[in-house]
Amino acid sequence: MININLIPPHLRKKPKSKLIGKMNIPLEIIIGSGGGLLVLLGVIHVLLLFINIGKLAQHKSLQSQWEAMRPGKENVDSVVNEMRIFQGKYNVIEEIAGKATLSWAQKLNILSDSLPRGIWLKKISLDDGMLFIEGSAIPKETTEIISIHRLTSNLKADPKFSEHFTDLELGSIQRRKIKTVEIADFVITMKVK
Repeated sequence: MININLIPPHLRKKPKSKLIGKMNIPLEIIIGSGGGLLVLLGVIHVLLLFINIGKLAQHKSLQSQWEAMRPGKENVDSVVNEMRIFQGKYNVIEEIAGKATLSWAQKLNILSDSLPRGIWLKKISLDDGMLFIEGSAIPKETTEIISIHRLTSNLKADPKFSEHFTDLELGSIQRRKIKTVEIADFVITMKVK
């Protein structure tokens, strides 16, 4: 088909769009797409701004709730720390008293029955597998030294008492005087098997 245009070239209508490159995309579509993309980016920006403001408000709300709970948390932390301390003490006691073969009540009963007259106990302690018995003696009919040796020999001679202990020894005896009464302080040590 032949197209004849009789209008002089300077009066002719120019085409509204130019084609870009080899893709044959009109300029209006490119400008419209760019504007649409800018509008879409603006809408996304505003949407993200609202989301950010919402998250910031939620953060402040959670932070105020945290500040309100902080005294309670400190109380809980102190209780938990005390519980850990008590658990450690309980484990030590359980380790000592939990052995089925060692009856501390029986041992203390034998110790009580073995005490000669004129001797009293001040302290019984267990430390690192060693049992310490501290006491004092006041002489009645015999000297206090004989009474203390009688106590150690009674404990060594009792098989129910000595079955769980080794190295039962009498430590140093310290004499002291209260007014006119002579008192001897002693320590008996033994190892727990």
